[in-house]
Amino acid sequence: MILGLLMKLQVLNVFLFTNRPIEENGAHLRGFIGAQFPSFPSLHHHISNSKQHSLFYRYPSIQYHVHEQYAIILAIGEENISILRHVILNLKTLSLGNNDYPIVKIKVHYSEPTLKISSKKVYRYKFLTPWLAFNEKNKQKYKSASLLMRRNLLKKILIGNILSMCKYLNYHVPSPIHVELEVHPINILFKGIKMTGFTGMFETNFKIPNYFGLGKAVSRGYGSVYRLPPLTHPP
Repeated sequence: MILGLLMKLQVLNVFLFTNRPIEENGAHLRGFIGAQFPSFPSLHHHISNSKQHSLFYRYPSIQYHVHEQYAIILAIGEENISILRHVILNLKTLSLGNNDYPIVKIKVHYSEPTLKISSKKVYRYKFLTPWLAFNEKNKQKYKSASLLMRRNLLKKILIGNILSMCKYLNYHVPSPIHVELEVHPINILFKGIKMTGFTGMFETNFKIPNYFGLGKAVSRGYGSVYRLPPLTHPP
């Protein structure tokens, strides 16, 4: 486990531009890519052998997002970056649901962002896709709580999501994480089940790379974050 104030990552973001807006979501994209390249478990998060076929649970090292005119596939770490490069060399069309989307342009961006906690700086983020905060236990807590208790519960859950991400990325956070949030509940369908997601923004003293997901169903495109510019105050 990495100890210290920051940890540098290797990240590849692949932007797939299609000939028209994409109607489906990150779950459809993950399903399509996983079916096309079944020999790479990190693409679909299933383990198959002669005796079993099961999911493996950890922070996804390959994540999928859809934003209307383009799709994003994100890979973390050298091995997964190599896998993603292999994928895009063999990808011409996205077949999602009942629709085919010819790929008209591919943009690739490699970066080495850091996981970092700050004692002075505040980072602002917005959720690009709904944040799925709840498991069954904290869902019931939220339903029965007052407005203030709901806000505090969501802050606690968000901090837990960040810590969980760090754990699986092998980074030990050396000091407390603080968050403030302004989010709004929305109803979504997840695997055909009605669930509560949240949109909005949050502030934290922890630096998160763009497009990384937080919460449940990260590999399916939920909870994707993007850093906002710092607030400027008039003189």
